[in-house]
Amino acid sequence: MTDLLLRSLALGALAAMLGTQAHAQSSPPRDGVSWSGIRPTLRLADGNLTMQPVARIDLHAGSYFGQPDDLGDRFSSGANVRRGRLGLRGAVFEDFAYNFTWELAPSTPQEPSRGGRIFEASLAYKGIDGASFQVGAWTLPHTLAYATSSSELLFIERPSIAAMASSVASGDTRFAAGGEVFGKRFYGSAFVTQGVASTPYDNDQRGVVGRAAWLALDGETKVQLGFNAAYQAEPGSNSSSSQRFRDYPELRLNSFRYVDTRSLPADSSWAYGPELSGLVGKLHYAAEYQIIGLDTPTGPTRSFDGWYINLAYPLLGEPRRRADSNATWRRGRGGNLDFNQNWGALELAGGYSTVDLSDGPVRGGRQSIWSTALNWYPTDQIKVTTQYQNGNLGLPGRDRDFQSVAFAVIFNL
Repeated sequence: MTDLLLRSLALGALAAMLGTQAHAQSSPPRDGVSWSGIRPTLRLADGNLTMQPVARIDLHAGSYFGQPDDLGDRFSSGANVRRGRLGLRGAVFEDFAYNFTWELAPSTPQEPSRGGRIFEASLAYKGIDGASFQVGAWTLPHTLAYATSSSELLFIERPSIAAMASSVASGDTRFAAGGEVFGKRFYGSAFVTQGVASTPYDNDQRGVVGRAAWLALDGETKVQLGFNAAYQAEPGSNSSSSQRFRDYPELRLNSFRYVDTRSLPADSSWAYGPELSGLVGKLHYAAEYQIIGLDTPTGPTRSFDGWYINLAYPLLGEPRRRADSNATWRRGRGGNLDFNQNWGALELAGGYSTVDLSDGPVRGGRQSIWSTALNWYPTDQIKVTTQYQNGNLGLPGRDRDFQSVAFAVIFNL
C-alpha cells in the first residue's frame, strides 16, 4: 500500500502545481472563525488551512414481532448506538481536502466499542473542476446505495445486497486510491483497493471497483442509468483465501445474521450490476440489481444475486435532488423547524429488497423484506426515522417470517 500512496500523492502534487496559477488571482479569505448554521470553520495561514469538526451520532431502537413462538434464536428487540463519530476535516491550500474521523460506536450491535477504530483517514485533490483524486481509507462510492450518505438513506440501513456487494472490495474504511469525474449529466469513478482499516491482518487484499452513471432524461421526469462492479483478486483476511457473504435483516439491533454463506474457499470474488434511479414529478425511485460470486480453487464458480427498489415522496418540503458530484439523490430541502410556518422536510418511503445466497451445495438462505418509513428532517443536521418491516427468511430446513418497528435519530455535523 505504501507505493500506492506515494504514487497517488505525487499525482496530487502535480495537479496542485497545474492549478496554482488559477488560484493566484483570487484573494485569500480572512483568517478566523466563520459559521454556517451551527457548523464552525477555522481559517489559518491566510486561509490556506481550514478546519471543521466532524460529529455524528446515530441512535437506533426497535422491536421485532410476528416470529414463530417455538424458535429459540428469534430476533430480539433492543437499542443500539449505530454510529458515534468524532473527527476533523478541512482543506490545505484550498485544493487538498483531508478528513480524519474516529468511530466510537461498537462494530457489532450491543457490544462495547473497545476504544473505537478509524472510520476515515483520507486526502483528496479537488483543484480540477469536475474531478477529484483521493487516497487513504474511507467509504468508497461503489453502488448507488453506498455512494449515498448514510444520513440520507430512505431506510435505517442499506439494502442487504448492496452491503454484500460492497464487502468484495469496497465498503467502509477501505484502503484505496483513485478518482472521480463528473458533470451535469455524467459520473465515473475507479479505485484500486486493499484491505479494510478496521479489520486486523487485512492488508493482503487486492481489488478494483468502479461506477458509472448517466442522466439520460433531465426534465420533469428524470432517468439516471448506471453500472458498477467490483473485483477482488486476493479475498480473505489472515492470509486465508476465502469469501463470506452475509448481512443483518437491514436492521442492527442484535448480532443475528441468518442469511450467510459461511466462509468459502476462493481464488477471487466479484460483484456487478446495473442501477436505475430518478424522479417522476416529485416521486423519487431507485433500484439496483447485483450478481455476487466467487471463483473456487477446485470446484465451479458460485454466484448469488439480489435486488431492491425504493420509492420516496415528499410530504413537506422539496423532492429529492440529484448531486452532480457523486450521481446520488440527496434529501429534499425544507425550512428549519421554527414551530410557526417551517416544519422541516418530511418524506414517505417504501421499498422491497431480496437476496438469495443459495447455489449448489452452498445454502446461505434467502431474505425478502418489505419496508416503509417516514423520514423527518427538522433541521439540516437532524433526521428522525420511523420504520416498519415485514420480512421472510428462507433458511435450510425452515422458512420464518418476522416484522419490526424501529426508530432512529441522527445528528450529523
